[in-house]
Amino acid sequence: MKRLALSIALILAVTPHSTAAPKSVTLKKINLVATTSSTERVFVTGKSIILMGTSEGPNSNIQLAAVDAQGIQQWQKIIDSGVDEVALVGAIDQSGNLWIAGASSTPLAVESGTAQVAAENPDGVVSEPVANIRNDLTLLTLWKVSSSGELLATYSQAQIAPPLVTALSVNASGATIIGSLREKPFVISATSTGVFGKAVTIGTSKTLLNSVIRNSDGSASIFGASSEALFGKKLAGVRDGVLLKVSKSGAITTLVRSSAPKADRAWLASSTKLALTGYVKTGSAIESAFTQFSSAFAPQWTLRIPSLGNSSIVTAGTTTYGALATKSAIAGVLGWKPTAPSVAVLAFDSKGAISAAFGSSEITEIISLGYSKELGVIGFARAANQSNYIFTVA
Repeated sequence: MKRLALSIALILAVTPHSTAAPKSVTLKKINLVATTSSTERVFVTGKSIILMGTSEGPNSNIQLAAVDAQGIQQWQKIIDSGVDEVALVGAIDQSGNLWIAGASSTPLAVESGTAQVAAENPDGVVSEPVANIRNDLTLLTLWKVSSSGELLATYSQAQIAPPLVTALSVNASGATIIGSLREKPFVISATSTGVFGKAVTIGTSKTLLNSVIRNSDGSASIFGASSEALFGKKLAGVRDGVLLKVSKSGAITTLVRSSAPKADRAWLASSTKLALTGYVKTGSAIESAFTQFSSAFAPQWTLRIPSLGNSSIVTAGTTTYGALATKSAIAGVLGWKPTAPSVAVLAFDSKGAISAAFGSSEITEIISLGYSKELGVIGFARAANQSNYIFTVA
């Protein structure tokens, strides 16, 4: 690439404690709001919590519903264009609209041949009905839905194979989508009116792109993991966490990868303020890392906590909230001594110190965190019986 800037951040070599002096906080209980059976993703906009899933029928459709903070339904919507469509990820824009990224299929071609005369059937043999053939989900598709459930727009671009979308970020200028296509990681941008750019591939199947932030100039910051050399930078551990900046034209301008030998690292999620979370595996030990980065990808504070590996993060004003599944005590959190996998949510101040803590033994796996000024921090998690729960912290 023309302007490839390579740098090494000591992301993995930092001490596993926050740079700020720890202080003790007393655990508060997470408030479980509602149980959802078919919901796969949850988003927060204004006073609404939007639930997203897939409904089955003659073709697969996108199922949306909105509830308030008490779990009372506000509206329900099915997106059905007559073909298969699958929602994979979503993001809320500055106007409160939900953008959904996923895949859809093209309509079946209508045969226009001349009708044939029916053959004689003296024995009365009845043929078994033949199921309609479905086209593959080879359209990369964006759906724009208002906060009241109105479908505002649908944009698609044909791909060579079904796209597996892993993350989406939107702003006033458009959307940036990441995922994999034929096991190759890709990034593609679209304008706010649905004009798609060219897909840019990054590495091979040994690289995973998990989270993206679209910047105001149309460039993107992308976070994930890689177990291969990228753009001349060699692998340091078993797998390295990677942070990349991609220009509006698709050029890689910055690559930062972790440098801890023998470690398996991955960044899983990010907030719009460049707070990241991911896992650190060294031998049999697993930790969740929560790190605040500068715009130059320099770590400003970090905290690592024994965990089961999955975590999420969101920034609310000057406070960052990180959620993780763990069965270990957390230094500085009073009243948290789980004996089985449980979800904890930690609030970090601007220096990385834990300012509040919330937990529940009823949920065992964190899926995502969201935030709105009206509702505060909203979480989505799974229980041991595979039921999904919406929860609040306060």
